[in-house]
Amino acid sequence: QIQTTILMRQRRWASAPTRPRYSQLPQSYAEQRNPFYRHLPSVIILASFLSGWLLGRHETSRNIGVNLTLQSTYHVKNIGNAMISKMSASSAILEEQCETSDGNGNVAFCSVAELFGKLVKERIRLGQQLTAMNEYGTYYNQIFSDINTKAFSFPAVVKGRIKQSIQRQKKQNHLFLSSIRSMKRLTRRILIKHLEAVLREENSPPPVFTWITAGDSSAAGHGNLYSQSYTAVLQQTVQAHFEALGIHFEAKNYGMGNYNSAPELALCMNEIFGDDIDVLMWDFASLQPSSEPVQKSVLWAHRAGIHPTRPILFYYDSFGERFLKLQEFDGIGSVLMNADALQSIRQSMPNSNTVADPMHDLPEAIRYYRCGQSIEGGIRCDDSMRNFVCYADEHISEDEALDDNLCRIQKFDTNPCIDARFQVSWHPGWQDHKLKGHLLGNFLITALDDAVIELEQLRASHDPGTILKHLLQEEEKDRRTFKRTFVGKDYWNIKGMDWKLLLRGESICHTPLLPSKSRLQGLTTESDLVGDEFGNFDTGFNQFLMKAPEGVLPLAFDMNDRQHCQLLEVDHKDFFLVREQDGRVSTLVPNERELEVYKRSTRPEGIIMVCLKLCPLNKCPAAYVSIDEISQSTRLFVNVDGKPVTGVRKVDNCNILVGERGIRWGRKDQFQLDFHINGPGNLYVLK
Repeated sequence: QIQTTILMRQRRWASAPTRPRYSQLPQSYAEQRNPFYRHLPSVIILASFLSGWLLGRHETSRNIGVNLTLQSTYHVKNIGNAMISKMSASSAILEEQCETSDGNGNVAFCSVAELFGKLVKERIRLGQQLTAMNEYGTYYNQIFSDINTKAFSFPAVVKGRIKQSIQRQKKQNHLFLSSIRSMKRLTRRILIKHLEAVLREENSPPPVFTWITAGDSSAAGHGNLYSQSYTAVLQQTVQAHFEALGIHFEAKNYGMGNYNSAPELALCMNEIFGDDIDVLMWDFASLQPSSEPVQKSVLWAHRAGIHPTRPILFYYDSFGERFLKLQEFDGIGSVLMNADALQSIRQSMPNSNTVADPMHDLPEAIRYYRCGQSIEGGIRCDDSMRNFVCYADEHISEDEALDDNLCRIQKFDTNPCIDARFQVSWHPGWQDHKLKGHLLGNFLITALDDAVIELEQLRASHDPGTILKHLLQEEEKDRRTFKRTFVGKDYWNIKGMDWKLLLRGESICHTPLLPSKSRLQGLTTESDLVGDEFGNFDTGFNQFLMKAPEGVLPLAFDMNDRQHCQLLEVDHKDFFLVREQDGRVSTLVPNERELEVYKRSTRPEGIIMVCLKLCPLNKCPAAYVSIDEISQSTRLFVNVDGKPVTGVRKVDNCNILVGERGIRWGRKDQFQLDFHINGPGNLYVLK
């Protein structure tokens, strides 16, 4: 027995982006108001789902459909924006093995009903997994409800009215917020990947949907195992769902401790994050509070917009000016994961202090997660040195501290790495990463459901090749729209440089940071060693054991920056090292390998920016040489193509080199940089 309920999604036809004019869709506003067309999507969904079920009843030789044993009730939630299916089953087995052309998972011969069956099957598996006692048990439906896994989508309203519109509808506390157009762009990106899977040649690899997490130490997962970060949990949550549509999903954690989003990371997205990104997660809120001026987030959005694949931007942030500013960018998608709403979800978890037997009564993922008002033993405080999160047992009475200390003890579980560092109050523990990763995963699964619903409408009268061509044309239209619009102003005030050049000018970066595409693929060091985050790449030299580099600027690392256990964090701030005893050292930027891979389409401006290693708490030891000493001409000397650098112009923690003729050093592809220290001290160059 199957009971199917169709819930109509509110559609704002006037404000939503123009629909492709397919023959089965309304062709005019009058037709859009016609009840037949308004209910057509629901009819299609119901018909396709029931047809898949009937095929399973009558064509068992093809193993399509649903076999149900009627013993207990199981709820499958969020099957698309428009459908909730309630199935009575103790075991729900969806046999959806579509005929394939190559036997390697090609979905070319899967009907939409069969694809939907695949997603239902994976949704059931995930639900069974997360309702187990080692996960969320009976709290699953409360935590992963519709309001926590679906976006509240607002129309593209007049500038300055988005905030009022959301607040008027009391939606600012939704976990996910996005414009209707942005959600359409995310759905379109998924459909493009699926159609590429359908049309791919036999034995060719499936298309890849790439998620990149960029953020600070909290996003990187410091204090936990690398596999416990929310990015890793996200990968585990959605991988099978994407594979059901013939797509390989990859989530990569590029979080870096003590790093802001701009200018360094924003200007070097290709070299650090790679040139194939579908979703780029911004998670720097710990170091960049919502009260910060929007200049860095504006730079981030501009640089993402000129990235070769123009990724959908996800922001983990409070609902405020930073996200609202993003809505002014036309042609690029953005989704907010609301940090304030996530905090409300945390506070709604069962209080372990009031549960009689937490070890027996609470599932593992939320056992000793909340103790009183503390989450994982931490509470909000006024200590900026701890990113405003302190341990509760340091600020409350001794009796209360005993209870809250249980959550603090439970917070980190890094076995077999017993000597893990960075287990501090402001770094989330494994339970918080698990929660965040599963919430993000369920949101993406809902987007997959929406994509299949959209696919049903498109495939009614068009072949996959035609649909793919149209979707790619829409992507290109968005790219042109983004280029025509410009958001922002001269936030940086760099003398002699057009501020628009900083926001959208093409750049090539020579970076030693880990993880980064340039390091892992051997581009920075022009090495044949190609590895991943865990090794097999060119590591450079241990700065304390390094010999004289014979005139070449060496890439080095500080062994104290590494932990003994390799299962912990993988982000490291390696550097190019200039020492007094090495004399003059030189490097060509960009080098030949970088120029080959990252060569830009526009003529070079000849502006060179150097970023230095940051000192802990901005307190540098005496041995550190500051780049500001260039202007003193006493200890640090830098030349560009033999011409002296006479000063620098600050851009946050980076420095534009200035010569006798200003900041431009010639319109050429490569420059030779020479460094020399005349006196005791070292210079640590990060980019």
